[in-house]
Amino acid sequence: MTEADILATTYDDRVTVYRPHKEVLDTGESIFRKGTEGKMVYQETECALSTHSGGQVKQTASIATAPTTYCLFTRPEVDIQENDFLVILHLGKVVEAIAGRPERMVSHNNVPVKMAEEIL
Repeated sequence: MTEADILATTYDDRVTVYRPHKEVLDTGESIFRKGTEGKMVYQETECALSTHSGGQVKQTASIATAPTTYCLFTRPEVDIQENDFLVILHLGKVVEAIAGRPERMVSHNNVPVKMAEEIL
């Protein structure tokens, strides 16, 4: 069993990955497809969504925010690219996000993600 196999046993989430692409219609018109209209490259692939910052409260004037950074961990052979649209099934909830630039390692990929909406 490899290190990638061992880490994958901790992946309880699933991700479907859509890649933005340009499509040329029969009329010759080009359209750009993104989000769930993009090209599906992975469907319900094992992953783990995690948070690094833990949602630390930041107070400025009368407004308090709790910005949270998230990472998606996948097996090393999963080729998620920057700006891919991700639909993640996390703890029974569907979460939509945009992929940042992945950090690729022998044992796993660490993909920073920006949530379309915060997880409640």
